[in-house]
Amino acid sequence: MESPAASQPRQRWQILFARTEPALRLRQADVLADFVRVFDEAGLPLSRSAAAKPKPRLKLAANLPIGIELRGEVLEAWFDRLITVDEMRQATDSLAAGLTVEDAREVWHGFPSAASQLRAAEYEMEVTTGEGVDADAIRAAIVRLLSAETLVGLRRRGESERRTDAGIRDLRPYVEDVELMGVDPPNGKATLRMVLRLDATGGGRPEDIVRALEVDVRGRRAVRTRLIFVDTPPIAR
Repeated sequence: MESPAASQPRQRWQILFARTEPALRLRQADVLADFVRVFDEAGLPLSRSAAAKPKPRLKLAANLPIGIELRGEVLEAWFDRLITVDEMRQATDSLAAGLTVEDAREVWHGFPSAASQLRAAEYEMEVTTGEGVDADAIRAAIVRLLSAETLVGLRRRGESERRTDAGIRDLRPYVEDVELMGVDPPNGKATLRMVLRLDATGGGRPEDIVRALEVDVRGRRAVRTRLIFVDTPPIAR
């Protein structure tokens, strides 16, 4: 009979990856399935759970929203034998178009999971500006937003939310920072940077924050540029 120690994964990896076009519409389950595919095709023994229906031992630091570019996402993977950096690189080179591994490294089993350390996410969002809306008007709107005690908004059902989560909520606890990065008046565009809370209890969404600004701007394209942790995982340092 196999001992409990022998049945434990031999190696733990943290993988830093990005999702860009043409993979923006890939659902979270599809992204995980593609990692399973490349590991299996490369003969890397991805560890499985001991449940009646074993599942691959993969864990994302954060849920993956559909439709926006993602950079600096963290995936943890456990394997039943020691694998090399070259094996990992060769396997992940075969990911679907738009999924790119930026870095990967073995980490100690005792490190807290990246998901348990997640605190917030940083976004960049391109917005269109209404007539007469300049940098001063946007900065003033940001100051008002950050000074507000409450920001009434709607909780909308996302990929991992339940219908019972829908309804009115206060957006203010989700907002850590908002700043104007640049303005392009001739083309009626501006770029905002936001740091929004993101943890096991939920997270802020950049499009909701844009709607909460008391100025004529509309969200166009959002990018989640990085995840922010209480204790940064080795792969994201």
